Amino acid sequence: MATTIASRSGRLLALLLILPGAFVAVAQAEPILKIRTTEFTRFNEAVEMQSSTSYNARGMAPLYEITNRVIDLFVDENPIPDGYITVKEGAIAPGPNVSDNNWGPLLKQYWAILLVAALCIIMIALMPIMGLCLCCCRCFGGCGGRSQPFDKKHDTCRRAILGFLLICSTSALVFGVVVAFVTNSYMQHGVENITTSARHGVHDTRLYLQTTSAHIDHVLNKNYQELNNDLKQLLHDASDNIIKRLEEESKAEKLTTLYEFVEKLPGIKGSLEKMKQLTSELRITASQLNDGLRGVKRELLTSLNKCGTQECIKVMDDYKIGRLNVNGIDYNSIQDRYFPRLPDLSQIIESVKQLTDSSLGSAIHQGVDQMNELKSTLRQTVLQNIPKVQAASDSTGKAIKDVSNMLTSRLNNVADTLGNNSYKHLDTADEYIEQYSIYRYYAGLGISSVLLLILMCLVFGLLCGICGKRPDGYGDDCCNKGAGGRFLIFSVAIIFLTFSVILAVALASFLVGTLTRRAACDSLRDPANDQIINYLDQFVDLNRLYADLRAQAERSRTKLQVSEQVEPVHIGEVIVACQQNETIYKVLKLNNFIDIRTIRDFPEHYGITRELAALKEKIKIQSVQILTPEATEDIRALQESKLNDFDVDKFTDNLTFNITEYNLNEIADKLREVANRVPSGKEMNDIKVNLKNQALHLSSYQTNLVDPMIASTNELIKLSTTLDTSLKFGEKSFSAAIDKFLTQIKDAEEYINKYGKTFVQNVTEELVSGFNNQIHSYITLVIESTEGDIGLCGPVYNVYESVIVASCNRIVDPFNGFWAGVVWCLLLFLPSIIFGVKLSTLYQKSDPYPGPMVESEYLYDAYTERDNIPLASGPKNKRRKKQDRRRESRDRREIYYEEGSPSHSRDPRYNDMAPKNWDGAPPRYQNPPMAPPAAEYERPPPYYYPGAPSEHE
Repeated sequence: MATTIASRSGRLLALLLILPGAFVAVAQAEPILKIRTTEFTRFNEAVEMQSSTSYNARGMAPLYEITNRVIDLFVDENPIPDGYITVKEGAIAPGPNVSDNNWGPLLKQYWAILLVAALCIIMIALMPIMGLCLCCCRCFGGCGGRSQPFDKKHDTCRRAILGFLLICSTSALVFGVVVAFVTNSYMQHGVENITTSARHGVHDTRLYLQTTSAHIDHVLNKNYQELNNDLKQLLHDASDNIIKRLEEESKAEKLTTLYEFVEKLPGIKGSLEKMKQLTSELRITASQLNDGLRGVKRELLTSLNKCGTQECIKVMDDYKIGRLNVNGIDYNSIQDRYFPRLPDLSQIIESVKQLTDSSLGSAIHQGVDQMNELKSTLRQTVLQNIPKVQAASDSTGKAIKDVSNMLTSRLNNVADTLGNNSYKHLDTADEYIEQYSIYRYYAGLGISSVLLLILMCLVFGLLCGICGKRPDGYGDDCCNKGAGGRFLIFSVAIIFLTFSVILAVALASFLVGTLTRRAACDSLRDPANDQIINYLDQFVDLNRLYADLRAQAERSRTKLQVSEQVEPVHIGEVIVACQQNETIYKVLKLNNFIDIRTIRDFPEHYGITRELAALKEKIKIQSVQILTPEATEDIRALQESKLNDFDVDKFTDNLTFNITEYNLNEIADKLREVANRVPSGKEMNDIKVNLKNQALHLSSYQTNLVDPMIASTNELIKLSTTLDTSLKFGEKSFSAAIDKFLTQIKDAEEYINKYGKTFVQNVTEELVSGFNNQIHSYITLVIESTEGDIGLCGPVYNVYESVIVASCNRIVDPFNGFWAGVVWCLLLFLPSIIFGVKLSTLYQKSDPYPGPMVESEYLYDAYTERDNIPLASGPKNKRRKKQDRRRESRDRREIYYEEGSPSHSRDPRYNDMAPKNWDGAPPRYQNPPMAPPAAEYERPPPYYYPGAPSEHE
């Protein structure tokens, strides 16, 4: 327990010993001078960029996404396998695989594209041949070119199924046609506006360079001028600040306060004499007022007592007429037992006169001269060194301005070069686009129109085939099933005629679009990890360009030095850094040939640090004697003078603004009111006149005596209060104030002689440090602004994105969408050919399914005696031909029924050659010899019944 108490006591003692030193350290750490930090104006120039990255696919976004996914299936992330290209020192050379004739990896990577190209080439070659074969086949009656006029048993079902399938393919074909038209229009719009986007990009890039140039000039020129002005003002005020802080620290300013008080002694004497005069005037005026009020009091008491009315008695009681006099104040300097007297200032005035006539003023003035000489020495020392420091500061500013001019000049030259070389090429591009892009548009429009024509033929064929009547050969409607079949055959013919050309265009568009999207668009969108950008980086070789610029900067000996280490520069890294909105200094890694951090050496290089150190060494002070022994004695005499006897309380306590107990004008008004109410009578009339006369006297006293006394009293109180403040200096008495002054002046003299030199050196050190801190704060501002604020690359990346949008999104995507829509249509043409040919044959049939017998007979006739049928039944003239058509328009089944009737003469060749067993019953077929018994099988009768044999007789 005792050990614990002892250890705690030791810790407490150590803490008590450490705390005073800590307080001293904190006190010493506090700044002596309050140096104001320069507030630099910020660069805030608002600019309006024209480039826009907004894009509206207008309903084609899913198509573009699908097309890009399809292209991704054909192209690898690295489009060029290793070993086929070698890029070195700005030259492209074949790789080792080319020299070794090793094409395996390349074929393995692009087998899908080669397969598609091969299939397309085969289709391009085969489709015309297939179309020719189909045409020849139909010309010879095959492939649906010639068929029976009535339906087969399942043709209705076939027609429905094939029609449904053709409707599906035609409906899907609508999408491809719409895509072809829309993407062709979008692509033309993108081509026509590509130069506009490029002009906006050039304008924004130039504006960015000009804004960056203005920002550099603002930081390196304007901000330094702000710093330089503050530094000059700091140097100009340096001596005054040092002297002021020395006076405040040493309390030497009390000597000046005391000297100013001594200089005011004549004024104090004048104030005392004025107070004495006012006191005398108050005494005289009070005596006159007192005598007058006694006479008025006597008359009023006599008249009011004689009046006897209630109002007279009330006035006499309310205003205490019997005690009407000066309100308890005796303005005489002789004290009586009722009233205290006002102080007599004659002795104080005499004492002040003696002080003004003594050598007090000259003695204190000698001390003031000593301090002024000290100030003058300090001021002269500072003023002699200010031009040197300012010259060094101006040299630094000139060097920084040279750097600013160099950078701004280069940026402005780049902006001018960009504008001069870009706009004329864009104008040329506008001419070429206006002259030649319309042909590409019309070519795309022609292909789209062919697709639309095929689509319309298919649609009309389906409409007529589904909704139209059967063809009857006479009086046919314009939109019957036969017309639908002809529309379908026409669409098939157009497909065969144009398929190869359209497929060739689609194949070329596919290859060009795939190459453009992978080589340009994908590379621009992901430059950091792209193989093509890497090859481009090796081909351009920015590092070699930077090495030349670095060597040029070293030879030119610019104000800013190059960095010690060379950072490699790559195009992909530049674009990514620009995307992150880094500054142009970091994006282009300009520190390779202009290291902004070397600006920290400017103060040392141009002598600011050297001149400030010289200024600090030259500022010194000598010992001074502020007060001589004679001056001290004179101040002691001032301390013991009669000014100590001045007591302001005797004035403020004894003087009052209420000279009389009641306002005399108020009493006079009341007396006039009472006099007017006094009843008539000889004696009463005398009382009335006397009351009015006394009221007139009271009003005269108030105006001529009381009001001037109030004004004099007010002035006297103000003078006494002001004089008391001037004499005591915030202390209890004048003697204590002078004694404190004397003590402080002695302490100031001792402080200056003992600690003044150290204090001045500390103040000078703080002044120089503040100066250096201001310069280094500006240098830090320059470095931070250059590395983090000047030339933020976001606007340039916005231009980069706008170019990608204008070229890839508005041209390449519609271009790829166009061939995708065309390929979609071509793929749908293949089943549409089959459906169209089959449906056209079905739509040409004029009769429905007649039944199996007629079908077999027609087939028999067609394959035995079909050559005789046209000759036997052919019309002899046009009228007979029309009659035959009109007859054939009827239902063919009626003809067969008519032919089977007894009254109809039937050609013998159509008779049934089988034996007949009539017996009044329906005929039965005889079984062939090898047929099974009749009980097991019986041939069905024909569907017509000619009647019994007896009916033919």
